[in-house]
Amino acid sequence: MSERDTFGPRLRSERERRGISLETIASVTNVGVELWQGLERNDFSRWPTGIFARAFVRDYARAVGLDSDEVVDEFCRLFPIGDRRASRVIREQAQLIGQAPEYHDDLSMIPGGVDRRASGRTAAEQTRAKRRRLAPRTLAAALDGAAVLGMASLIALVAPIGFWASTGLVAIIYYTAGTVVTGSSPGSRATELLRQRIPALFVQDRRAHA
Repeated sequence: MSERDTFGPRLRSERERRGISLETIASVTNVGVELWQGLERNDFSRWPTGIFARAFVRDYARAVGLDSDEVVDEFCRLFPIGDRRASRVIREQAQLIGQAPEYHDDLSMIPGGVDRRASGRTAAEQTRAKRRRLAPRTLAAALDGAAVLGMASLIALVAPIGFWASTGLVAIIYYTAGTVVTGSSPGSRATELLRQRIPALFVQDRRAHA
């Protein structure tokens, strides 16, 4: 068998030797299992070309723990679909005949129609939304912590009891009484009141209410 014929099977052997499933790679790369099955069979009939093909191979190599640069270089050498020269050659030929080069990487050729850059933007937006949801909780925890430590310090000053013992006692009473009276911690209740009276202090996650 030629080096080209063994490319995909060699990748599969490395993956299996390391105990990594195709489902794991699909989850890590956000690319369907069918595409990776094709790679391991040297079947690129459903693959995009150019930069996206190289990006997918690089993601596979990284997920398996191989040298991604070496794997991509070999892929480009063995398969025209990953040829880095395609864009330059097409543009040079277009200039020779006096036509505007039409070559571009077609996003619609990505399996499943997924724009991986859009997926990155979505992930960033989700991270920001998570931070916005955590902000009120962080404020509530800070208020509760400050209240407990403040009361514990006062008790430790006026009573023959150590600071940490005082802190434990105050925390039990504080959270128990707060839950009975308000249904949540006093800090959470105070944060909710602030949200209602001064909404500008909190950035709302509109998608959560859509």
